[in-house]
Amino acid sequence: MSTVLALPVALALAVVAWPQATHGRFPRFQDYPASGIFSGKPAPPKLVRPADRLFRTQIRNGAAKGPNFADHYSIVEWGCGSSCVSIVIVDAKSGEVYAAPFRTLGYGSVLKYADVSEENYYPLEYKLNSRLLIVRGCPEERNCASYFYEWTGSMFKLLDKKPAAPLPH
Repeated sequence: MSTVLALPVALALAVVAWPQATHGRFPRFQDYPASGIFSGKPAPPKLVRPADRLFRTQIRNGAAKGPNFADHYSIVEWGCGSSCVSIVIVDAKSGEVYAAPFRTLGYGSVLKYADVSEENYYPLEYKLNSRLLIVRGCPEERNCASYFYEWTGSMFKLLDKKPAAPLPH
């Protein structure tokens, strides 16, 4: 490569790598802070979609516990079989119910996820003071990976995806 091209190429690589160097290898909860913490009685969920009405008891019970995600939202989880989970997001202020980035998430201990050790593996990670959702598993039983999503207030934006690999025997 000529020296004329070497400097622009090096500069471009540095610019592309800069966010990873400053924020670490994977998105972190503290990089996506929530604006505040809700206090008050959670609004009852508005069960509009047919799928929401099908799981109304789980959604109502989970939402009644209060926010656990991104200031005033509740991630409500329920099982959908062995090593499987489904979720919705409920706004504690309005009762609005939002879909997850997957219908079902299959998970288990047969895969290695690049962002976490086996001892610290959880299929879902989220915090009240962060807009980051970390999903580890196989949405709809395919594309097994660690997914990093940012909550925008009405939907999830995929930030990064790191494919999973089989555990060595």
